[in-house]
Amino acid sequence: MARKLLAVVAPLLGVALTLASEFLLMRMTAQSELMEDPLQRNLAILGTLVAGVLLLVGSVYICTRLAALLFSREAPTEKPGGEHGPR
Repeated sequence: MARKLLAVVAPLLGVALTLASEFLLMRMTAQSELMEDPLQRNLAILGTLVAGVLLLVGSVYICTRLAALLFSREAPTEKPGGEHGPR
């Protein structure tokens, strides 16, 4: 039952994370475009690009990781030394 609930919640979480990232990036872009000093504006645009890559790649990673954990057939086994066994 919990697995079915997580199968519904995980995609919704992924959509919410991506949508929140997009709204944050739009706000950052709008704020950086309003700056008058060219150096500060260029640094703000660079920061927006870096934040965009981190946020969007991070949300894709989280969604992929959740899907892999939810839909894997067997639980990962631990080897001595903390390494994971084959799936």
